Amino acid sequence: MRYIEMNLVVAGMAAHPRDYPWSSYGFNAQGEVGPNADWLTPHTEYMRLGRSAAEQQSAYRKLFRVAVSDNDVKAIRECTHKGWALGGERFRAEIEALGKRRAASKGVGRPRKHE
Repeated sequence: MRYIEMNLVVAGMAAHPRDYPWSSYGFNAQGEVGPNADWLTPHTEYMRLGRSAAEQQSAYRKLFRVAVSDNDVKAIRECTHKGWALGGERFRAEIEALGKRRAASKGVGRPRKHE
C-alpha cells in the first residue's frame, strides 16, 4: 500500500500522498470523501488493519511513518516488470500452480560446471 501511494511522491507529483487529489490516501487514512471516493472499495488487507474505520485509518497513517526500503522497492519493481509473484516460496508455488507457469526467476545464467 505504501509503495503504490508513494509512487506519485517519487514522481514529484506531490510532497505527500494526502496532497494529491486523486490519491486514495485521503480516503484510507482520514476517511475523506473526495473526487475518487465513489469508486474506492476497501480491500482485504486494508480491512485487516483494524475492526473499525477509525482503527483502519489510524493504522494506515502509521504505515507512512516508515519509508519502503530500497530493497523492497527494487523487489517490487523487478517482480512487476517481469510478471513474477512477490512473496515466499509457498506463495510462489501456489501462484505457479494456479497460473500453470513459472512465477519467479530460476536464477541468472547456466549452472556452473564443476571441474
